[in-house]
Amino acid sequence: MNRVRVWLAALVLALPPIVIAGTWAALAPRLPDTVATHWSDAGVADDVSATVPTAVALLSITTTMLVVAIVLAAARIADATRAMLLSLLAAVSGMLAAAWVVSAVTTVEAGSAQEAVLGPWLALLLGAVLLLVVPWAIHPRTDEVPRHAERAMPLAPSRAASWTGEASSTAFLAVGVAVGACSLLLAALLPVAPEPWIPITVAAVLVVAALVVVALARIRVRVDADGLRVRGVLVPLPLRTIPLERIRVVEALVVEPLDWGGWGYRGVPGRLAIVLQRGPGIVVTTREGSRFAVTVDGAQEGASTLAGLVARARRDERGER
Repeated sequence: MNRVRVWLAALVLALPPIVIAGTWAALAPRLPDTVATHWSDAGVADDVSATVPTAVALLSITTTMLVVAIVLAAARIADATRAMLLSLLAAVSGMLAAAWVVSAVTTVEAGSAQEAVLGPWLALLLGAVLLLVVPWAIHPRTDEVPRHAERAMPLAPSRAASWTGEASSTAFLAVGVAVGACSLLLAALLPVAPEPWIPITVAAVLVVAALVVVALARIRVRVDADGLRVRGVLVPLPLRTIPLERIRVVEALVVEPLDWGGWGYRGVPGRLAIVLQRGPGIVVTTREGSRFAVTVDGAQEGASTLAGLVARARRDERGER
């Protein structure tokens, strides 16, 4: 039932492009070559844009947002995070659809873009942001998943000076490529966009999101005298560093993703994790009491190496050999 609600919340993003396409088709015979796109304080049009490029740009942007919503629905992320992202997308997409409807309808009513009057249509422009309430109301926001008992794996004594392991996720790579493709689509619309800052802003956000997701698609975990470090491989972003002196306890556990907030770079109060799969992971408890987990192949060996380094560092602090 929850998955049905997730998909229904995502499909709310189909409404804005449908509204744009529908009004464009219905009013096309009466639309002039330009439509009003900005109004003065008096509510009279003071700027116009070409009709077809404006409609194409807004339709493409809202359709791209629909694609992003579908990707979010398919991805395994925390319900509260997905609900928030879908609501924000719905608010922006709804405002863009309202902008087109107001521009087209006021232009047709006045007979020309230059004579268009905003009038009561201002209420639609301001109220369109309320579309964010719909996915927020539909989407479940509590992961009703029972907590699993943590299963620890034994650590063998190790005197190794360093260890490196990797983990990868095809799903994260596919999502990153899809988001990156959406940003390229928006960049291609720049020459015809009536307000270039809109596709530029959305494309920039999507590029950053794509880089982060691709960085998570394949990670490298390094354990040495500097502590625990996690970096992206495909995109070499530093994802997490915990110095040796901050580490209190090292464990190798079977990581259950939903116990840590889901897949990806996740966080719940007092705990942070990079989870690409269900399975073995290195879990560190810091001296401040917070915990960090990262799923990685060979987690037992990596945890044993880190535990040995921490133990030797403590003996050095006490002047022992």
